[in-house]
Amino acid sequence: MTTSTPANAPASITAGAALRTAVGSTAPRPVASTITGRQTLLRSIAAEWVKFWTLRSTWITSFVAVALIVLFSAGTAIGFAQSEKYLEVSKLMITFGLTFGRIVVAVLGALIITGEYASGQIRSSLAAVPRRGRLLLSKAVVLSVVAFLLGSGSVLLSWAISKPFLGEHAGSLTDWDYSAYILGSGLDCVGIALMALGIGFLLRSTAGAITMIVSLLFVADLPLQMMSQKWEWAGKLMECLPRSVAAALSDLSINWSDGTHSLTQSQAIAIFAAWAIIPVIAAWLVFSRRDA
Repeated sequence: MTTSTPANAPASITAGAALRTAVGSTAPRPVASTITGRQTLLRSIAAEWVKFWTLRSTWITSFVAVALIVLFSAGTAIGFAQSEKYLEVSKLMITFGLTFGRIVVAVLGALIITGEYASGQIRSSLAAVPRRGRLLLSKAVVLSVVAFLLGSGSVLLSWAISKPFLGEHAGSLTDWDYSAYILGSGLDCVGIALMALGIGFLLRSTAGAITMIVSLLFVADLPLQMMSQKWEWAGKLMECLPRSVAAALSDLSINWSDGTHSLTQSQAIAIFAAWAIIPVIAAWLVFSRRDA
């Protein structure tokens, strides 16, 4: 059945009827869009990896970390090699720069999250990865890989630079006891970076996180050292600070059973692991319950 328009109908009515007929016969029906694929932990890690390396601060901070570790480690090893008194221990100085490199690695660990809070990008991250535990884990995995490469790579580079100056006194990478310095340095940086990541999630402030990290690594042992002259418990507490127990991984020349330490090497490693894990767990509990 067709609709007819009277011959004497106004021109506006005729045009309107023709338009309705044309629209009804030619307008396509909307098709519902479908989103393929699903969100996984590996995809979240890949996204964090890309996002991490697109930041200029990542490259600058990483370069500073490598430069400080190599400069102080290789320089100290070469300097010790020039003295007959310290020639035998010069090969152990390839990890000396970690004392200064840890703080830069910690800054990198804090910036990976505090930078997002400062710029408001955390909202976009949560929109892409609504599961907050997965987002935190993705950042932790990416940061751990980068921190391990920075620590181990810098110490390996320090060894390569100092080896020609040390000659026959240089350590051999085929010796497990010596190559453990390189692997331990990477794990050292991983622990410090994860501790900084947890603190960054808790404080959501770059300045606050860096202040707390510097206090734990460099400031807290000063008053404890003075207090240890009067109270024994202060000395034991000082040995539990992150910088002290981190040496159980990166400085294998320390004799933990010589009677001057209240901790064994395994106990020091366990405490250092707690410094890394507990802040991350606390960050997960807080991050999963409060607004961005």
